[in-house]
Amino acid sequence: MRFGLFLMPEPFPWSNWTLSYDLKLEEMALADRLGYDEVWVGEHHTGAYENIPAPDIFLAKASAVTHRIALGTGTINLPYHDPFMVAERLAFLDHLTHGRLIYGFGGGGLVSDKRFFQLDPSEGTPRLREALDIIEALYASTDYINFDGKFWNLNHKRIQVRPYQEFPQFAIAGMSGVHNFDLCGSRGYSALSIYFTPARIESNPGMPDLRSQGAALAEAAQQSGRDPEQARRDWRICREVYVSDSKDAAMSEIRESLRQSYDYLFKIGLAPLMKRDAAMPDAEVTFDWMVENIPWIIGSPAECRAQINDLHDDLGGFGTLLFNSREWVTSDRWNRSLELFARYVAPHFSRRDDQRFRTELADDALGGG
Repeated sequence: MRFGLFLMPEPFPWSNWTLSYDLKLEEMALADRLGYDEVWVGEHHTGAYENIPAPDIFLAKASAVTHRIALGTGTINLPYHDPFMVAERLAFLDHLTHGRLIYGFGGGGLVSDKRFFQLDPSEGTPRLREALDIIEALYASTDYINFDGKFWNLNHKRIQVRPYQEFPQFAIAGMSGVHNFDLCGSRGYSALSIYFTPARIESNPGMPDLRSQGAALAEAAQQSGRDPEQARRDWRICREVYVSDSKDAAMSEIRESLRQSYDYLFKIGLAPLMKRDAAMPDAEVTFDWMVENIPWIIGSPAECRAQINDLHDDLGGFGTLLFNSREWVTSDRWNRSLELFARYVAPHFSRRDDQRFRTELADDALGGG
């Protein structure tokens, strides 16, 4: 299993946003040193919490303070942008990162952003797919191309700066429905699940849980002649993760800021996506209910290892766990959580890093196994 960070990010509106950018860059550099595999940066334009409107620009600066960690746009919201300009900018960023870029795309999940850009909700998915078709066509040919679409038209266009990677990795985020997971499975893209999607929904027709997202991804891959297990290995799941001395200690450190974060989500109308039963009133989707019912990864290293194992087994497997990068505590505490995870949790999911496995091999070689 691989591990990484997902930066919405979400500094509180009353905090110092300039400082928040600097602190996130320092956090990305620390994650790089600690051995995390990747970091993703989101795009938002309204809402007063999520304060990065241009993840490609932020990642360009991050590439200068990191060395090996993969950098993903999580996501470029294609319905809001000219796909030719997106294709050109990301190919350029691929060079600046020396091939560390993951090309992450989405339809835009923030309702206030959709209103801001006057996007008809029914057009989100078709705009996303048409933009993807254009970007793929631009990367597939060195010739000038024409494209006559419903939303965009290209007349004699080509990308001058080709992507650094011969086969760039595309990724799509999904929030409601499983259509984006079908798309990822059929096209060989990586899939990205957001951090508050329940692992299981008992009775809420039309709302996807992580199990249905994974099943749709694998089924679409198989129907398209792709390896469904590889599709699952390319699947990223985002969760709240915080490591401390115990679950009680962790919750005491983050509870108040955690509550403020979820108050924001409830205010922008996302509570229905978190319910496990359609009959449950929205008013009952409270912070305290979330603590007990959403599979967060919070507690001591041993508790976090058990929670990750439970989630992995419940879903039938996935490849990467992304931490929602938060500003719930001061940097010393947050960085301690990252280090505790890297030291005492991650090695249990990687034979490369787990020295107990190497000891077993040495014992076998010496006849002591």
